Amino acid sequence: MGLLWVDYEEEFQNLVETAYRLQVESEPEYFSSLSKKVQQIIYRDTRYNVDFLYTAYVMQDSKIMTDYAIWLYELMASILRHRYTAEEMKPYVMGHLGYIRKAIPLVVSAEKQQALDQLLVDSQEAIRQYRKEERQTAPSPYEKEISLYMQSLFDKKMRQSMYLMQRFLKEGIPINDIYTKIMAESMRRVGELWHTAKIGVDLEHYCTSATQMAMAELYPVIFATERKDKQLLCACPGRELHEMGARMLTDVFENAGWDTTYLGAAVPVDSILASIRDNPPDLVAFSVTMPQHLMDCKELVETVRQKFPSVKIAVGGRAFQSTHRIWKKWPIDFYGENAVQLLEQVNR
Repeated sequence: MGLLWVDYEEEFQNLVETAYRLQVESEPEYFSSLSKKVQQIIYRDTRYNVDFLYTAYVMQDSKIMTDYAIWLYELMASILRHRYTAEEMKPYVMGHLGYIRKAIPLVVSAEKQQALDQLLVDSQEAIRQYRKEERQTAPSPYEKEISLYMQSLFDKKMRQSMYLMQRFLKEGIPINDIYTKIMAESMRRVGELWHTAKIGVDLEHYCTSATQMAMAELYPVIFATERKDKQLLCACPGRELHEMGARMLTDVFENAGWDTTYLGAAVPVDSILASIRDNPPDLVAFSVTMPQHLMDCKELVETVRQKFPSVKIAVGGRAFQSTHRIWKKWPIDFYGENAVQLLEQVNR
């Protein structure tokens, strides 16, 4: 099983298989005309839908599924915009979720059926009522810098991207602003461009890789700051592979004088616990980007709290924005929407 998939009990795997089979049986001629690759993509997408459904069910948070449904609708509407209008795409995406609804009573135990069906009903209704609104956000004070940096990424000029970090420093822009208001905002916009099918996944991945390289240009300054005798351990729990946020958080704390241990992505629980035991930190921070990894994060938080009750724990990352403030139910000390906000909370 791939790192991106959620592990769940057999009946949910059966739900994937049955929902996909119902799709095939509903349009046998259409599916027989598809290439093997396209059939595999449809199966993969069915699995992905069930992953989010399962996560919302286990975490008892409907926003995880409804936010995902809107995200899926926007993605499909962008990819197929030359074939379907935005309104025409709604029944198309709702129909995909509908096959899962039809499969639930066939393979899922009775005590789970009502809750799972309601999650899908809410998701279909969210798509039905959705109206895209243009974001009315104030322009960033660093619009010029963001534009320069993003252009260097899209031109695939790695040296230019790295040079801009030095230039921004010389112009007096605080390092925390370079991280959170220039690089992080640039990557958010890159993600939106991918989500609206304006750039491909290859360019999105390049932008991520290039930004990690550009961040290294700031390290001589970051590691020269005065130390504060504080220790941070940061990691991405479970199978979370998106580590940009965790890397930025670690660097912001390092710049504030903390000594940091950055374990990266997809770190085994035993390894995280061993690191805490061998080098007890003042703060442990876990970053989650994809909501389906929230289950792993919650389990890890509870384990750390049980084994190391005196250690402060923080969580953050984009995944938490797709919940009803779920972190408030967890045994944590801090939650931050970004690295600077978290640092400010810890320093209070």
